[in-house]
Amino acid sequence: MILSWQKTFPVFLGLTVIIWALALSPAQAGVNVIFPSENTVEGERIILGDVATVAPDSPEDQKLADLLASLDLGQAPGPGRRITLRRQILEQRIASSGAPLSEARFSLPAEVTLYGGGQSSRESQVRTIVQNYLAKTEPYVSGHYDLVSLTSAKPPTLPNGQVEYRFVSLPSSNPGFLTGTIFFSVDGRDAARLRITAQIDLRMPALVAARDLPRGQILAEGDLAESQVAYSQSKGALKETSQAVGQTLRVSLRAGAPVRDRDLVQTSMVKKGETVTIVAQSGGLKVTALGQARQDGALGQTISVINQDSKKTISAKVIGPGQVEVAF
Repeated sequence: MILSWQKTFPVFLGLTVIIWALALSPAQAGVNVIFPSENTVEGERIILGDVATVAPDSPEDQKLADLLASLDLGQAPGPGRRITLRRQILEQRIASSGAPLSEARFSLPAEVTLYGGGQSSRESQVRTIVQNYLAKTEPYVSGHYDLVSLTSAKPPTLPNGQVEYRFVSLPSSNPGFLTGTIFFSVDGRDAARLRITAQIDLRMPALVAARDLPRGQILAEGDLAESQVAYSQSKGALKETSQAVGQTLRVSLRAGAPVRDRDLVQTSMVKKGETVTIVAQSGGLKVTALGQARQDGALGQTISVINQDSKKTISAKVIGPGQVEVAF
């Protein structure tokens, strides 16, 4: 069959106009959301804009793109872990968000695998940070301590990079309890902070009674022991046996009780009016004479003594029971 030009021309003209109209009409505006099959999640939640490309078709669609990019799709995998979400699951989570989706076009693979990024600061690491602080800080350096308990919120997940920390403690008069904040930084930038509370068994070196000791006891080495006592009991306690040997207890002490300076009085080895031996020595030469003490004197004290031969009053140091020494 042959169609005349006059009959076919109007048809061709109509089709041409339709094609031109389609070519010149703008494409449907909206937002394209494209999911790769794999991605890494740095935070604790799966945010759509972090795991997919969200591209608006025009500036007018940017508001919708921002809304879609902020959608929370659930809990992210922890550092070093992964989860796989099927297309149906992702579609359900997106649909349940309540966002206007009529102008959004989604490109979803059959499955999306997400890997947890970042670095997890575990409880053991937090404990190590606190122990490092204790190891460098008085009075813990001078004593013996055990970290009994440590309480904090969940340790933070940090971005990848070089991690540094700084621990700042709150002032306290009781070192048995420690509170403070750990400040974390990654590559020189503040990343997180964590408040902690710790209970510490702190014991300090102290001189203690080796057995029950009565008041008036002149202390010998066997009466004493060097030990560790609770910090609350350590105030004023002597630390070395030599600080107490030869002194007299002014109070009774139970075995294990700290020995404090206030519990002691110096034992008089010379009594006022007592005849004493005066010793003077230099090199290999030693001279002795008799004298009379004018006052009581404990070991190491300097007292006044009358030389019985010269009748002169001299100063002499008590060196033992009934003995004093002068220098010449």
